[in-house]
Amino acid sequence: MRAKLEYIFSYLDDNAIKYFLLRPIDLNSHIEDIDLIIPKQGFMKLVKVLDKDSKKVHFKYSNANESIQLFVNDVLLDIKFNICFLPRKSLILNDSFPYCTVVIKENRYIYPSIDEDMLFTFWAYHLLLDKVDPTLSSTYLMFKNCFSITWDTLIKSNFFIKWTNLIFRENSTQALQLVALFFSNKTNIANQINNKKLQKLAIKSNRLSFKFYFDKYYFKILRLSGFIKRKRSLQEINIK
Repeated sequence: MRAKLEYIFSYLDDNAIKYFLLRPIDLNSHIEDIDLIIPKQGFMKLVKVLDKDSKKVHFKYSNANESIQLFVNDVLLDIKFNICFLPRKSLILNDSFPYCTVVIKENRYIYPSIDEDMLFTFWAYHLLLDKVDPTLSSTYLMFKNCFSITWDTLIKSNFFIKWTNLIFRENSTQALQLVALFFSNKTNIANQINNKKLQKLAIKSNRLSFKFYFDKYYFKILRLSGFIKRKRSLQEINIK
């Protein structure tokens, strides 16, 4: 698996495909997918390069907005076109985000090569906004090991505050308080309560109540109909 992953990142770099690795990868753990952000323009460039190189790949439409699944060498790349949050990525933020390469640390972890505050910001809000229970995420323990000591400093960083303002708008002060409560609480029950409050606040702040529930049932219908499950070739992909 390690060789396959290193090849994928080298392929992206060699073909000047701009990407952002959303969360680190533990090479000693089971790897279900790789979470990447690749803007649509870069994704279409990647599709052309793959076609030109006659790579054996296939695609599946995703169970979320602004997303697509790309399978390369039996590795699933879960690609987002923008920074998105909440289940089914109902909250889409069309703001600039950092591109990066990757580095291998301790001969075990693949990390995005970015500043710590940037990694913390996107990783934390993935756990807090996308997951019903953050502790069930495959990367939760890695996140805890990385930031259990520094979280209280990082939530005060300019980068974290900037994205908190983008996500929660006029309710950003309340959001920061809930984030601090989440990290300071030691019990799972308290964490789950604060996590749900934060998700509801994000929905309220962006007036997403209708879209949130529409997406829930829309993607459920697509999943049950088999539309999402079907494998597709390069020629079948239609990204608008």
